[in-house]
Amino acid sequence: MCKGIAMVHHRQDTSSKRLLPLILLPILLLVPWLSLQQPGHVQAADLTTNYSWKQLRVGGGGFVTGLVIHPTSQNVIYGRTDVGGAYRWDASSQSWSQIILANNIPNPTSGDYGVDSIAVSKQNDQVVYVAVGSTYDSSPYPDNGRILKSTDRGNHWSDSGQRWYINGNGDYRQGGERLAVDPNNDNVVYFGSRTEGLWVSTNAGGSWSQISTSSIPAGSNSSGTPAGVKFVVFDPSGGTTSDGKTERIYVGVAGQGIYRSDNAGGSWYNIYSTTQIPYQGIVAPDGTFYATFMPVSGLGSVQKYNLGTGSWSDITPPNGDTAYTVAIDPFNSQRLFVSPGGMRNDHFWRSTNGGSSWDILQVSISSTSIPWITQTDEANWLSSGTIVFDPFVQNKLWFPQGTGVWNATNLSDTTINWNFNSNGIEEMVANDVIAPPGGKAITVNQDRNGFYHANPDGYPDKTILTSKFSDGTSLDYSANNPSFVVAASSDTRYINPSQSGYSNDGGQTWNQFSGMANYSDLYGGNIAVSATDTRNIVWLPTNNAKPYVTTDTGASWNKLTFFNNVNNLHTMIWWAQKKALDSDKVIGGQFYIYSTENGGEFYRSSNNGQDWVKAPGQAPSSSNNDAHVFGQIRAVPGHAGHIWMSTAQGGLSYTTNAGDSWNKVSAVQDARAIGYGAAINGASYPAIFVYGKINNNWGVYRSVDQGASWDLVSSYPMNLADTVTTINGDMSIPGRVYVGFAGNGFVYGDDTTLSSSTPTSLAPIADRDNWAQSTGSENTLNVSIYQYSYLKFDLSSISSSINSAHLRVYRNNDDQGSITLTAYQVSDNSWVETSNTLPAPGSAISSITSPGIGVVDFDLTSYIQSAKASGTSVTIALNASCQNWQSVYSRENSTNQPALVIS
Repeated sequence: MCKGIAMVHHRQDTSSKRLLPLILLPILLLVPWLSLQQPGHVQAADLTTNYSWKQLRVGGGGFVTGLVIHPTSQNVIYGRTDVGGAYRWDASSQSWSQIILANNIPNPTSGDYGVDSIAVSKQNDQVVYVAVGSTYDSSPYPDNGRILKSTDRGNHWSDSGQRWYINGNGDYRQGGERLAVDPNNDNVVYFGSRTEGLWVSTNAGGSWSQISTSSIPAGSNSSGTPAGVKFVVFDPSGGTTSDGKTERIYVGVAGQGIYRSDNAGGSWYNIYSTTQIPYQGIVAPDGTFYATFMPVSGLGSVQKYNLGTGSWSDITPPNGDTAYTVAIDPFNSQRLFVSPGGMRNDHFWRSTNGGSSWDILQVSISSTSIPWITQTDEANWLSSGTIVFDPFVQNKLWFPQGTGVWNATNLSDTTINWNFNSNGIEEMVANDVIAPPGGKAITVNQDRNGFYHANPDGYPDKTILTSKFSDGTSLDYSANNPSFVVAASSDTRYINPSQSGYSNDGGQTWNQFSGMANYSDLYGGNIAVSATDTRNIVWLPTNNAKPYVTTDTGASWNKLTFFNNVNNLHTMIWWAQKKALDSDKVIGGQFYIYSTENGGEFYRSSNNGQDWVKAPGQAPSSSNNDAHVFGQIRAVPGHAGHIWMSTAQGGLSYTTNAGDSWNKVSAVQDARAIGYGAAINGASYPAIFVYGKINNNWGVYRSVDQGASWDLVSSYPMNLADTVTTINGDMSIPGRVYVGFAGNGFVYGDDTTLSSSTPTSLAPIADRDNWAQSTGSENTLNVSIYQYSYLKFDLSSISSSINSAHLRVYRNNDDQGSITLTAYQVSDNSWVETSNTLPAPGSAISSITSPGIGVVDFDLTSYIQSAKASGTSVTIALNASCQNWQSVYSRENSTNQPALVIS
C-alpha cells in the first residue's frame, strides 16, 4: 500500500465465491510535496471560455448501487453510484442527469462521487439528501464524508458541516438505505453510519446528534468495510406521535440485528438478534416488514416479521444465494420479487403469496439505445444494487445494477426481460485513451475493457477484444502505422490469462494475442508497440511481473531476464492509470520503462526490446512522490528520444535524449496525467496536455510551446470534480483533448477558436496496378518489387489547411509473410484507369512494414500539403519488397477500400 493513496472498491463479478461485487481503484489524496524550483515557466492564458465540453459517450458502465423513487410525485427518481456521483431521472428525455457537480456543491472534492445513501422527503418532492464520501478501507477510519441536502432536486446543495466516515464504494454499499426522512415530519432525518452508530437530525439536516450506542450499537463485522448501521426504515402504518412524527422505525445493525422503535425513536429494542449483517429492510403496503441478512461468508436469508406475534418466518427462496434484496408490489402486498447479489437464470424469484412459495425465474436483457451492452455476457451475472417497484406504473420494476439502470414490465412471465435504461449515465472508470493520427478515439476502462468511438457523440456498438468482464488498462499505436493498435485487458477477478490483443484497422476489429495462455503472469499493466514494426510489442504486466517482448505479434513471448533484479515497475492491477512503459514514436524498436527504485530509474532498449540499459540520467520517478501509483511516461510523436513523465507530487519532467538527462518543469507542482495532441497553429511540437497543479491551481492545462508556458483549459472538465485518471489529445483534431475520470467515464473538449472538424476520408477517383489487363472492375491491386499500384485522389473538397494526411490501404493476403510497402511521389496526375502507359514513380515518401493481413497506414502529410498547394489532384504509387505479388483492396471492393484521411 502506498503512502497517501486511498483505495476504493468498484464493481466485480464474484460468482464463484458468492461475495459482494468488489473491485479496487485508487483515488486521489494529496500528500506533502517538496518543491524543486526552476525559473522560466509561466501560465500563458485562461482558455476555459474557449473550450466546449461533451461526454465521450458509452452509456452506463458502473455500479448504480441504489435507486430511490419519490412515493407521491411521479418520475422523481434518483440513482446513486459507488464512484460516479448521483443521477436524477428526466422522464421527458428518458435520460439521467448527473447532480454531483463542481458548481453546485460547496467545496467539491472527488470523494463526493462515492454516494453511500440517498433519501427523499415525502412531504416536499424538491428535497433530496445524499451521504457522500470515498476513502481507504483501513482503520482508523477517517471522518471525511458528509451529508448534502438539496431543496431543488439536486440543482444546488448545502453542507451542515458534520463529518462521518462514509464510503460509497465500500463493501455493503448495496441493499438498504442508510438515510431516511420521516414521511410524516420531514424535519426528522436519520442516518445510519458505518462506524459511529445511528444519527438523527430534527431540523431537516441542519445539525445532527448521535443516538446513544447503548440504544443502537455502532455495529461490527469481521471482515470488509464496516457495515455499521446498514438501513433505517419508517413504517407509516404504525401511527404518529402528537407532534407528527412516525412512531414505528426499524434499524438494521451489523453483527447485532434489527432494532425497532414504537415511539418515534424515544426507545429501541432488538427484535432479531444475529451476528450477520442486516442487508435490507422493507415495509409492505399492508405493514408487513421484510428483512434480508448477509453473513460475512456463506448463504444469506430472507425473513418475514409478524408484527402481531413478534415472530419471524424464514422465506428464503430456493437455490441458495446471498446479498438478497426485496421489492414489494405497491399495488399488491402479496407479490414479491427477490434478487441476490448476482442475478442470473434460476437466481431471481417471484412470489404471489407473500413468500410462502416462489417461482424460479429466468432473465434476459435488451437495449433500445445503447447497443454494446447486449453484445456482452452481462446477463450471466447481473450485479444487483437493489430492485424497486415503480409506485405509479403497475407492473414496472426498476433495477439499479453493476453497469447502469434497467427496468422490466413483463413481470408475470417466466423470463423477465430487463431493458437497459441508462441514457445519460456515464460511470466507466477510465484507464487510458488514444486518438491516433487519422483515427478515432479508443478508450479502455474497468469492467468492460474498452471501446472504439466511431462517433464520439453516439454509443459504441460493442466492446473491444472481448464480450467478457475484463479491465482494459493500456493502449498504444504504431507511429508509422497508426492503424495498428494494441491493448492490454485482463479479468481482475481470477487473474486469468488476459484478453489482450491488437487491431489492424484503428480499433474497429480486434484479435487476441494467440500466445497468452502459455504465460501465467501476462496480466494487466502497460503495453507498447514499435514505431516501425507492428510485430514487435513489449508488455509490462502488473503485480510486480517482469516485462515480456514479442516479435511475432503475440504468438510467442520472451520474458526479459534483464529485469529480474529490478523492482517497482508496475506493482498492482488497481493502479491502472500508471504508465511505466512506452515506445519511441520515431525510432523503430526503441522502448522505455521506468522504475521507482533508488529514487527513480529509467531503462531503454534500442534493439526491439531484446536488450536493455539503464539510462545515466537520474529519473524523476521516485516512490516518495507517488510515481509508483500515478506516474506516467509518454513518448512524443515525431520527436525521437523525447519523453515526458508526470510523477504526481514530483511534478512534470522531460528528456530529449532518451533519458540521458532530465529537465523539470518548475511551474508544475503536481502532475497526474499527460498526453499529446495535434500541433496547433503550425507549431513544430505536438500540443501537450496535463492534468495537474500548475502555478498552484489544479486543472487541465495545454502547452503549445514544448512546456515553456501553460494555458488553463478547464479547472473542472464537464463541471466534474471527480479524480482525473488519464488525459490525451487527438492527433488529428487540433485542440481536442480527452479526459478520463475515476467514475465518470471520458469527456472531450474542443477549442472553439480552432477548427475541430473530424477527419475527411477521401476515396480514390482512380486506381489500378501497372500489370492489369482490364481496369475498373478488379477488387484488388497488386504490388511487388516489379509491380506498382497507382491511386489518384481529388483534393478539391479540402478547403481548410491540412494538419495530417494518412493513406490507408488494406492488405488482403499474407502468403509472403512480413513485407515492406513503400509509397512514392508521382508528379503526373493526367493518367486514367484505362491508360496503357502509367507515369514513372518519383521519390519514396514512406515505407511501412506489414506483418500480414490488415491496414497499412502511411503518413503522407508533407507530400499531401505540397500537392494541395500546387493543384487539386494527387497521385501515390505503391510497391512491395516481395518478388511474388501481394494485393491490397481497390476502390471497387465492397469493404476496406483505400482512403486518404485528412484533418
